[in-house]
Amino acid sequence: MVQGNQTELGGSRGRFRAMLSRRGVMTAAVASAAVAMTRMNGAKVAEAAAGDPILISGNNATTGGTTRIDKNGGPPVTTVLVTNSNADAIQAVSTTNVGVNAAGLTQGVLGATTTSGGVGVLGAVFGQALGQGVLGNCLTAIGVWGNSGSNIGVLASSQTSHAVFGSAAGANVSGVLGTTVSAAGVGVSGVNATGIAVQATSTSSVGMFAVSGSGTAVVGRSTTGKAAEFFGAVEITGDFTATGMKSAAVKVADGSLRRMYCLESPVSFFEDIGTGSITDGHGGVAIDPVFGSTVDLSDYSVFLTPAGDCRGLFVESKSKDGFSVKELMGGTNSVSFSYRIVAKRTGITNERLAPVNFSGDPAAAPRAVPQREVTIPQAPSVNRIDGGR
Repeated sequence: MVQGNQTELGGSRGRFRAMLSRRGVMTAAVASAAVAMTRMNGAKVAEAAAGDPILISGNNATTGGTTRIDKNGGPPVTTVLVTNSNADAIQAVSTTNVGVNAAGLTQGVLGATTTSGGVGVLGAVFGQALGQGVLGNCLTAIGVWGNSGSNIGVLASSQTSHAVFGSAAGANVSGVLGTTVSAAGVGVSGVNATGIAVQATSTSSVGMFAVSGSGTAVVGRSTTGKAAEFFGAVEITGDFTATGMKSAAVKVADGSLRRMYCLESPVSFFEDIGTGSITDGHGGVAIDPVFGSTVDLSDYSVFLTPAGDCRGLFVESKSKDGFSVKELMGGTNSVSFSYRIVAKRTGITNERLAPVNFSGDPAAAPRAVPQREVTIPQAPSVNRIDGGR
């Protein structure tokens, strides 16, 4: 340790104690000579022959100075090598600050293990509800990077909380981003054998937003159940096409739900239904202007059903504002009737029996990528490094 600009070796000031196991008087003489040379140069050096233990100690209340181990020149070999076959090779403890502070041009800290199931780097927080076992922090580059050539890059597990939590404070950035460069890969995958695989929640905005530039934004598939299920209103901007039946679930007298099917036609029609009447054989109906704004009234059909005895009814004339009704064969009866107006929808391409290039063929629809079975390793056992303090 260094106090001010002095290095104390082996206890009290100016003394050097090397514990000699095999070298004897010659080793002590060499060490004493080295200390004397260092004192002449203004710095003290502690040396020991290979195999000899060395103790560097001093006033543990020292608040300044740094004990340094320097190596310059020579082949690219390790400056300090510490091995222990029975316990920790190096134990670093700080009660108020960083335990180990390491910097390197390539890697600041390299952790490796040669044991199957071992841990290269272990971070732990003891006895505290808050803290980080491992924290990666960087202002402009990647905070934490996990990479594997043939296995999982990053594996996270938790028994009572979220295994992975991602948060982003900036605009147009993601809390969690998953991407793949393989056409057969998946950017983000969720797997659950008995529960929800992926859950998206928003308290005030969109729960899930999917975009595809040229493919399908969302694909749902189920082999035995439902491909999709919605609770609440559903809005679709664009065409809706189905190969199966389109129906409404309607509650009947016994309380059960029964299907009521949609009528289909070769083109897209809108229709309106109402009632009118004739007096002395003549009458007319005005078309609802709101309904009229949704259809092409240059050509529409009207179907009449008399509600009383008469010679029959026909449409005498039609316009965009309405139509006139007259009794057949010059009849002069007064009777009410019901009518149905059917007209083509505007604002779309109303091609009759248009061909469909249906990409939703169940046999050709995208299928989920098979998932690898993941065995979560047991959490490694850790020993306290603070001596129980």
